[in-house]
Amino acid sequence: MKKAIIITAVLALILTVTLTAVLGGCYDSTKKEGNVQKRTSLTVRDDGTFVVMQFTDLHLTTNGSYNKDKQTFKWVEEALDTVKPDLVEVTGDVTAGSPPGRDKALLALANIFEERQIYWAYTFGNHDGEHIKTDGGEVWIGKEGKQNLLSEYTPSCLETLDTFAGTAFYSENTRGNEELYNLLTGYEYSLLARSSEELADPDAMGVGNYVIELENAAGDVVFALFHMDTHGKFYVDPAGNTSGADGYSDQGYVGLTQKQVEWYEGKVKSYSERGIKSAIFMHVPNYAYRELVETPGEINEYGIPSFNAYDDTLAHVKAEGYLPEKYSDLEFVKQEGVYAPRWDDGLMRVIAENPSTTLISVGHDHNNSFVLAYDTAAKYGSGEQVLLSYGRTSGVNAWARDIPIGATVFTLHTDKTSATDIYDIEQVFPTFSYAELGNR
Repeated sequence: MKKAIIITAVLALILTVTLTAVLGGCYDSTKKEGNVQKRTSLTVRDDGTFVVMQFTDLHLTTNGSYNKDKQTFKWVEEALDTVKPDLVEVTGDVTAGSPPGRDKALLALANIFEERQIYWAYTFGNHDGEHIKTDGGEVWIGKEGKQNLLSEYTPSCLETLDTFAGTAFYSENTRGNEELYNLLTGYEYSLLARSSEELADPDAMGVGNYVIELENAAGDVVFALFHMDTHGKFYVDPAGNTSGADGYSDQGYVGLTQKQVEWYEGKVKSYSERGIKSAIFMHVPNYAYRELVETPGEINEYGIPSFNAYDDTLAHVKAEGYLPEKYSDLEFVKQEGVYAPRWDDGLMRVIAENPSTTLISVGHDHNNSFVLAYDTAAKYGSGEQVLLSYGRTSGVNAWARDIPIGATVFTLHTDKTSATDIYDIEQVFPTFSYAELGNR
């Protein structure tokens, strides 16, 4: 009897030690409850500067029980503790899985920011909301066949799409993003918000179109940070999201809808008239990124254009004057295509007509990392230089990642007016070892 008791005790001790080791590697995924009043403005430093750190494409699937996720959380903590930013911009694809792992991952990240009392903004990526909860468990939005008619929301592509008008749809990630949005309602330092316009028409605008204003000590607005949802992919004749006999065809990314561009125009006009500069953070790059580093290629059977990269992109952007001298020391990486929408959504035209926005920074393409300058005046006859930036991929688990992870830091000089004067930009990288390649 004593022998049995001893064996049982030993087994219990082993189990306790094992559980402690496993759970000790996880990050807190306790949800904060409550109805927190979200801030819509932050205050710049006494010298007019404001430090923004961008994390993108974390691709978390757990709260640290998976080793690559644990390494990503460790990197986020190290970067925050080293830089101590005024605001963190998380530009999409925080998660890459389905509930409940998706929720635990996001809550664990939120708790890291909360513990440090660091404000953070979130723009949804194409993967964040692609799974939704159902009574029977969960479902992938595309597989459910829940899509919206593309031509209703992105008429800029109608001339090309007239060969299959009424048959092009985009996967509606809004419900999944709403689930994630609701997870963060109790977090004081989460600035994620929903505009009244998107609440009135979520199909067209998605989730998380909002502005954070930066104020000086006197309470005057000196800068604005825009955030927009770039939705998911779009398809031709989708009969459910499975390729093959059902006729499904994946044709790329939606990007911004016309209603979102109109919303941005309505907001930015006021800032432009007051001489206030601004920046845009979102997940999927817009068409302007293609214009700088790619050329249009063949048109497929649906009338959709492909794009070709230059043999030496760095030599091309230098020759064209797209690479500002100030940022020439930043590592220039373009190891994959620009997975942007295939049509011009009109955003750059609006920027040219209402000079305010001097930076767009995105994520999405895991093996691209650069800062280039887009001259709106050269194309539209008005406006000024706009920096097009890729935030450095930050997740160890990011799909097909071949380059080292990092984060991008923008020090804003809010008393300046030209793009290169406003932004000091640097990339920061982990000091510890982690998995060399991303998920395959």
